[in-house]
Amino acid sequence: MKIFSRAFVMAAMMSATFTLSALAGDVPTGVSIEQSGSDITVSWSEADFDGVDKYQVQLMKKSSSTNGNDSSNKTVTVSSDETTAEFTVSSKGYYYARVRARDVNNKWHGWSEKSETVTVKSEDVGGGSVTTGKPAVIYTENYTGGNSSYNSNGTNYNTMTWGPTAGSLANTGLTTLSDPNAMNPTTNGVYSSSSSVVNSMKVTANTYAHDGWQFENNGMWYLNADGTYPVSTWKEIDGSFYHFNPSGYLEVNTWVLESNQTWRYVGADAKMSKGWKQILGKWYYFSPSSGELQGPGLITVDGKYYYIDRNGARVENSIVGGYYYGADGALTNG
Repeated sequence: MKIFSRAFVMAAMMSATFTLSALAGDVPTGVSIEQSGSDITVSWSEADFDGVDKYQVQLMKKSSSTNGNDSSNKTVTVSSDETTAEFTVSSKGYYYARVRARDVNNKWHGWSEKSETVTVKSEDVGGGSVTTGKPAVIYTENYTGGNSSYNSNGTNYNTMTWGPTAGSLANTGLTTLSDPNAMNPTTNGVYSSSSSVVNSMKVTANTYAHDGWQFENNGMWYLNADGTYPVSTWKEIDGSFYHFNPSGYLEVNTWVLESNQTWRYVGADAKMSKGWKQILGKWYYFSPSSGELQGPGLITVDGKYYYIDRNGARVENSIVGGYYYGADGALTNG
């Protein structure tokens, strides 16, 4: 009986060893990672078994907390004849990658060993003082749309139609003009607002090639690293503030009413306006710090006095309260 038991154990051990040896080749090996600025390239050696159909590549970002879990920054799936994958990241941090294979029976095999770690710094993702001279954003009017992906300056953008879908939820908590006699710069009563209830939503399926700006037929939106996107709110990106509508799309040439009944404006470049801004032939003045529209009444800018009408624009070539404001809107001695 003891002899039989030993023989059985030995046979089991040999079977397990054989099984592990047989499965050792089903995992991609030699996973490496290279980084240049915000661009990351992951490479690997093929899995050693017959019937590899796809590879899945997962780019991981290390947690900033010692007790936190590392997060999946991006995951892409490539064909079996590919052994590299490219990513573009928009936030600084420590990144590494891993790869697994799927066979023709749609079975995913085990993950590879983790690659080494690369470091992405602030200046790599546009958070430093380095200026390239290229526009940071390609705006909606420059994009003709498409139901696939397109390449711009070496970056692939996903334009699949299932982008932001916030719907009615992000319409809750929006501000409306409470006093009909208050300053109102709109010409047709149409304006945007920020929500006090919902300011972000999560995409249904995060299969985008990278986070950051995304382009679609319906417009342009911004994907955060955690799979959320801003809705009915302002977001600071690369030092400028942008406003997104309840569906999550970037707004341009739009007045925005805030909860304190003040106004802000986003122009054709989609950025929050500051200082003097000409809109439809009229001049408006926005706080250089907060972007809030100034007025109504008398304001001082660079040592000169201007009078702001109830429509939010400065008066020109007009007498108000016995004082004359010239062609440039400034108070004169005449």
